[in-house]
Amino acid sequence: MITEEEKQEIINKAVEKALLLIPEVVGNMMAQQATIGKINAEFYAAYPEFKDYRDIVASAVEMEEGKNPTIKYEDLLKNAVPEIIKRIKITKGIDFTKRGVFNGDISRR
Repeated sequence: MITEEEKQEIINKAVEKALLLIPEVVGNMMAQQATIGKINAEFYAAYPEFKDYRDIVASAVEMEEGKNPTIKYEDLLKNAVPEIIKRIKITKGIDFTKRGVFNGDISRR
């Protein structure tokens, strides 16, 4: 059986090790975000027509990621392009102008 002092020493060493790893983890996350930002910039440079449809792009990429969760991000973007084009074509045919105000009364319908 271990004493309280030994138990506390083990806890202190575990906490110290975890705290010492924080800068490395944060650094890796920052590097990953920078890489993703660069890849996104290159993607929008290759497909400038997608710039006004960032919500559609994000949605299509998320859908593709759901199908292929282990795929590289660059390949994920490439695979999402046909779906993005399809969705943009669909939304171009929709009229989003405001026609009237809905006041919540559905009894007149």
